[in-house]
Amino acid sequence: MRRPSPILSLLTMVAAVLATLPAHARTPSAVRPSCGALRLAAEVDNARVRLCRFIEAGELPDLRWPDFISYREQVRQFYGSAFSLAWTNNSAPTPQARTMIQALQRAEEHGLEPEDYDASRWANRLAWFASANTVSSEELARFDLALTVSALRYVSHVHHGRIKPADFQSGLKLAPFDAAGFLKREVVGAADVPLALALAEPASPEYHRALKALQDYLVIARSGEGDPIPHTKEDLYPDNTYSGVMQLAAKLRRTGDLPAEARIARPEMYEEPLVSAMKHFESRNGIEPDGILGPDTYTHLDVPLSQRAMQLKLALERWRWLPADLGTIFIAVNIPEFRLRAYENGRQALTMKVVVGEASGGHTPIFADRIDSLVFRPAWKLPLHVQKNEVLPDLRKDPQYLTKNHMEVVNSSGHTVDALTPAVLQQIDSGKLAIRQQPGDGNALGLVKFVFPSSEGIYLHGTSETNLFTSYRRDFSHGCIRLEQPSALAAWVLRNYPQWTPDRVESAMVGDQSINVKLENPVPVFVFYNTAVVEENGDVHFYDDIYGQDAALEKALAAARP
Repeated sequence: MRRPSPILSLLTMVAAVLATLPAHARTPSAVRPSCGALRLAAEVDNARVRLCRFIEAGELPDLRWPDFISYREQVRQFYGSAFSLAWTNNSAPTPQARTMIQALQRAEEHGLEPEDYDASRWANRLAWFASANTVSSEELARFDLALTVSALRYVSHVHHGRIKPADFQSGLKLAPFDAAGFLKREVVGAADVPLALALAEPASPEYHRALKALQDYLVIARSGEGDPIPHTKEDLYPDNTYSGVMQLAAKLRRTGDLPAEARIARPEMYEEPLVSAMKHFESRNGIEPDGILGPDTYTHLDVPLSQRAMQLKLALERWRWLPADLGTIFIAVNIPEFRLRAYENGRQALTMKVVVGEASGGHTPIFADRIDSLVFRPAWKLPLHVQKNEVLPDLRKDPQYLTKNHMEVVNSSGHTVDALTPAVLQQIDSGKLAIRQQPGDGNALGLVKFVFPSSEGIYLHGTSETNLFTSYRRDFSHGCIRLEQPSALAAWVLRNYPQWTPDRVESAMVGDQSINVKLENPVPVFVFYNTAVVEENGDVHFYDDIYGQDAALEKALAAARP
């Protein structure tokens, strides 16, 4: 009998393998070069063929979240045309595979959801290899692909978060990340897998301080919330009797506000060292640190430690939304903290209080932009909603309102309109005419504003209402960010411009004309929203969710699955 030709045999084997692929992958337009490139001859092992089939399907039933269509292209890139198994050697998991699995199981320590990476299923999968039975080629393929998909999800999430900031009330944009290349290049053959995985995380010190704080709070929260703290009917002042001294001391020891070695001499008295510990707790929670126990203080004391851990998880998610390289010089504004920080060469060079948009409306947006110019003694063109809803009603009552507040009506060319006729008032109401406040000490923008080219109507600026900075909660603006020390920020922004000495900055702010200064090197600005911040000394500060964004993000993350 004549033997079939080698070419015919090869074609027969190709046809047999293609027959095992899903229908959508067998059509000429859907056959991928990656699978077609497999050398489908006698030497090709079944594990690689089955791996190819699962990848083309974009679904693996073994996974907690079986559909990995959104990651399929990255999976293809990871395996390449050879489809060689990456996580096993001689039918056993590699040391890197086992360490990668441990990282997935401990994902909560990085603010992630372990079940997104099959945390509870890895023990059974590893048991395949521990049993006396031979692991089949299909089991090898399933194990390898499950770990690849889970690892890709993990490194993607730890790098730029679980959800896209653009989908969640944010003007931030994520930079591309080659998760498949990172995993293949840095992790699969790594001598130290945890160290390699750390390379996918943000490098900023603020992120890593929050990461350490989360791990500490998870440990504390897992040990229980402790006994409830008794509330008093009236405000409790230092040196008064109090039945909840020991419960309060236990809580403040757990949060690190009361040193472990501190001794409570009289368990019935609210006195030192408990008062100082209470002041420290208040300062970390955005409360006036007076040591007085009142309704606001009790509310913060009653927040579960598990919720504090959640605030840190949300902070880590948001840190991942920021660019991997923030640059050597930048400004960061944290809305719930009401604080601005300026950084140079990785260190904080300047910090100050800010006023942000009202919680009841006019929220300050989250965005990344650059300061490209400063205006000393700026004029202020009122936003339409301000002139329509706030100024116009007062103007109808008092025709002298504009004069009293150093304002004027201007047309689209910037020319003033003097007569306040009913027709002019109607055009102010419709926005055809604008109201502009003249430069000077009483101007709402203060004596200097910092301009962003892409964030129209939003500025960093001074203010004539400096009394607002004495408040602990400072959401009073229409959306702009008011500065406690505008001259200090101006001097810092212009520090590398020899002609702009601190004295000249001051004189420009009190001069009699507007001065526009264009920056040769624009300064990046990041406006973000974190209710948990860890200082350089390790103190963990928590702030109120004034815009409800923590609650919304927590809900969005709970609904987000790979």
